[in-house]
Amino acid sequence: MEMKKLIIGITAPGSVILIKGQLKYFKEQGYETYLMAPDDVKTRSYCENEGCTLLAVPIEREISVVKDFKSLLIIFKHIRRIKPDFVNVGTPKMGLLGMICSKLLGVKKRIYTCRGFRFEQEKWLKRNLLFSMEKIAGLCAHSIICISPSLQKKAVELNVFNPNKTNVINKGSSNGINLDRFKPELINELEKQNLKQELKISTNFCFGFVGRLVDDKGINELYYSFESLNNEFKNTRLLIVGPIEANQIADKSILDKIKLHPAIISVGSQSNIPLYLSLMDVFVLPTYREGFGNAFLEAAAMGLPIIGTNVVGARDAVCPEFNGLLVEAKNIESLNNVMKKLYLDEELRKKFGINGIIWSKNFERNVIWKGIQDLYIS
Repeated sequence: MEMKKLIIGITAPGSVILIKGQLKYFKEQGYETYLMAPDDVKTRSYCENEGCTLLAVPIEREISVVKDFKSLLIIFKHIRRIKPDFVNVGTPKMGLLGMICSKLLGVKKRIYTCRGFRFEQEKWLKRNLLFSMEKIAGLCAHSIICISPSLQKKAVELNVFNPNKTNVINKGSSNGINLDRFKPELINELEKQNLKQELKISTNFCFGFVGRLVDDKGINELYYSFESLNNEFKNTRLLIVGPIEANQIADKSILDKIKLHPAIISVGSQSNIPLYLSLMDVFVLPTYREGFGNAFLEAAAMGLPIIGTNVVGARDAVCPEFNGLLVEAKNIESLNNVMKKLYLDEELRKKFGINGIIWSKNFERNVIWKGIQDLYIS
C-alpha cells in the first residue's frame, strides 16, 4: 500500500519546538513526512532527528509583498511536486500561503493550525491585514485546529473562522507536552544545587519566568511587580529564562532595568528547561495573549504553582484555584498581590504544586497526536 504523504509547515525556524516529536510520530505511523520551513540549522536538525525531509522555503514573519510572492511560488512548487495527502500549516504567514497553494492544487485534506491571533495586539491597517490573512487561511482549509477552547470561542465570536470547521484536540494544545521529560524526580540534585550556587539563589525564594522577553509576555508588569515585592521581601529572586527580542519591546529601558536589578537573574535561552524550572518556587507568566501556553503546563508538570493571566489561551492552560491563580493582564497591582499571596502561603503553594502534576496529564503529547491523526483521516 502506498504511504500517505504529510507536509507540516511553519514560518519561523524556532517554531520547530512547537511540533517537536510530531513528525517522528507520524513517520512511525507509516506516513511519508515533510517539514516545509526556512532552511536553517534548527530546521535541519529537526528533520534529522525526526526522520523527515526538509522542503526549504525562504519566508519571513513580517509582511513583504515581493518576498511573500516568491515564497508563494516556492511553496506551490513543493506541494505540486510532493502531491501530499495532508497539509497542516500554522502561523499567519505559512498558514496563509500554505493554505492558498494547497487549495489551488486540490490537496485532499487541508488543515490550518491556529496558534493564536497576532492581530489582537495590532492596530489599523496591520490589524486588518493580519485578520484577513487568518480569514483566508480558514476559508481555504477543510478543518482548523484551534489550540485552546478560548481561542476557538474567540475565533467564532470575531467571525474569523466558520464554527463548523473549528476543532480543539482534547483539552487543547497543538503538540502536547513530553511528560517523560518534565518530571521533578528526574532532576539531578547535585546538578540542581550546583546551579543554584552558581546563580547565587541557594537560600532565596525564587519566582521564575520562561519565555521570550517581549512586551506581549508581560515583562514590564513582571519587572515592576517583582521590584515592589523585593523591596518588601529582600530574600526574593526572579529567574528569567528566554531570549531577548528587542524588536518587540517598545520601551527598551526595561532591558537595562532587568539587567541591573541585583535580585533578577536573566540567563537567556537554555536547553535544559526542566532543570531551570526545578530552581523555581513559583512560576509567573503575565502574558497578554497566548494560543495556548505550553510553558504553563511544563511548569505544572514540574510541580510548580502557577501565576498566569485571564486571557485567551492562557486561561485554558491553568486550572484556576486548582494548580494556580489568574490575574488580569497588564495589571501590576493585581500581579504583585498574587505574587505576595503565594510567597506567604506555603500550604497553598504545596497544594497547587501537587495538583499541577495531575493537571498536566491531560496534555500528554501522544493524546494530542492521536487526535490530530483522527482529524486527518476523518
